[in-house]
Amino acid sequence: MNTPQRPKNVLQQFRKPEYTGENRCLPCTVINTGIALALSIAVALVWIPAGIVVFAGCALLITFWGYLVPGTPTLVQYLPDRVHEAIGPEHDLDTGEEVSFDVEETLTSAGIVRECRDVDDLCLTTSYREAFREDIERLRDESVQRERLAASLSVPPEDIQFDESGTRLDVFVEDVRAGGWRSKAAFVADLASEHLLSEQLGDRWERLPATERTQLLVALRSFVETCPVCRGTVTPDEDVVRSCCRDDIVSVTTACEDCGAVVFKGTEA
Repeated sequence: MNTPQRPKNVLQQFRKPEYTGENRCLPCTVINTGIALALSIAVALVWIPAGIVVFAGCALLITFWGYLVPGTPTLVQYLPDRVHEAIGPEHDLDTGEEVSFDVEETLTSAGIVRECRDVDDLCLTTSYREAFREDIERLRDESVQRERLAASLSVPPEDIQFDESGTRLDVFVEDVRAGGWRSKAAFVADLASEHLLSEQLGDRWERLPATERTQLLVALRSFVETCPVCRGTVTPDEDVVRSCCRDDIVSVTTACEDCGAVVFKGTEA
């Protein structure tokens, strides 16, 4: 005897996964809910029970389809950016620090990056790449890492504790969490870059707000070619995140081939 399908499973057959769940477009949902409300109110003015039924039906369609009016996911792409920003982001992605100043100009003017010779991209200058490589070698000693970080935080080295959980590294100062990194490789890269940036930028580095310093450090991690911890080759991997209401988002992750340590993760629209 065939067992009848439960109502939940029957409803799931009508779901459109490309527009629901983690792919749901918030602007689409907000706009279509507004349309459903307007339509239901218009019907309710004639007969209230009918208005309630209309709204319930519209709500089901929005829940399982992601939209009410066909073509909304495409049309929403053309809404002004200020509308998208007011409604909310369409994908919850780890995009790193929000860029509020010209990172590229800062690094270029300091002689840290330049236009690549063979491809249309930015590359580290030869002098910076060599200085970075030499500093990474010094930082392979954990006692040097501790002393460097202590000087940066203006605390005694003995007050610093490292806590590695899986691939993640967290730093504590007298049992108070002071910061965290995706991997020890990312942490060591930031230590080296902070030291070199302070030399390259001089007084300007000292005047930069903490958020802008972080933006520079994160940006420089994207140029790391050799893992600061296990010496393996760091390779980029791009993953396209489909968006129903904006341009597709490319998630870029660079990680070490040998130990899998993630050095950089960011997105570009």
